[in-house]
Amino acid sequence: MKNVFFAILLLSTTGSAMAQSPLLTLVNTEKKFAQLAKDSTTKTAFLQYLAPDGILFTKGKVTNGRELFETGPESPGKLTWQPVAADVSASGDLGYTTGPWESRPKTLADKPNAFGHFVTIWKKFPNNNWRLVLDIGITHPAPPSPPANMIRAATGIRSVTSPDSLKNREELLAFDNQFIKTLEKTGIAATYKQFLAPQARLYRMNQQPYLEPAAIDSLLKQRVTLSFLPLNASVAESGDLGYVYGNAQTLATVTGKSVKQMGNYLRVWKKDSQGQWKIVIDLINLEPAE
Repeated sequence: MKNVFFAILLLSTTGSAMAQSPLLTLVNTEKKFAQLAKDSTTKTAFLQYLAPDGILFTKGKVTNGRELFETGPESPGKLTWQPVAADVSASGDLGYTTGPWESRPKTLADKPNAFGHFVTIWKKFPNNNWRLVLDIGITHPAPPSPPANMIRAATGIRSVTSPDSLKNREELLAFDNQFIKTLEKTGIAATYKQFLAPQARLYRMNQQPYLEPAAIDSLLKQRVTLSFLPLNASVAESGDLGYVYGNAQTLATVTGKSVKQMGNYLRVWKKDSQGQWKIVIDLINLEPAE
């Protein structure tokens, strides 16, 4: 069965070959990253795992993460998170992790006062270490139930293409632009249904993640206008997994008034067995309404 999920317990890191797979090394890196933030500070953790050119998003702008943390003050609160889904390219050089986060005012003993979900893009460097190259997230109300202590890994037949990374990057940027043009022409529901992978995850500000088909259908029926401007993209050496990020804008009518919000988006794309790019993660992070 194509594009199914299989569950890997977070603690199941034993076993010779399996434990050394790119997927599990990525998941373990994310877990160590989260644990370091618990044991020390968010700033310490990010500075240890951020790539030199790793990016974050602040107030709708793309920001160099290392510069932000090196020059910024230490956060007084405690940020905790855990991965619940992940995937790695066939070449093992690009992957993503995603899951819930919580923020506490001062210590781990405090009750969480903010909630959300994150997506982190990782690349494997020449020293064989995974490093964070992009991190973005959304905020939303407290989840109805705690997340399961497991990680779901996206699997299934994928199409591996040319190792020409520049060509693949240009192809993915063009494909993201094609998605945007189709969106403008045929509307949100029809476009997303055409481009979404079966296991797609959609993240929207102030809303719980949309994971199931029925929930996604309800999201796509919401009356809102979406606009995107791609800024950059990257694709794995195997050409089967990539991502595009850029600027986003939404326009909606709330209590009879037109409300515009600006922010950023991240789309993670994966090729299916037919060699077609499909969206596996679609995240829109928005600043407060004007």
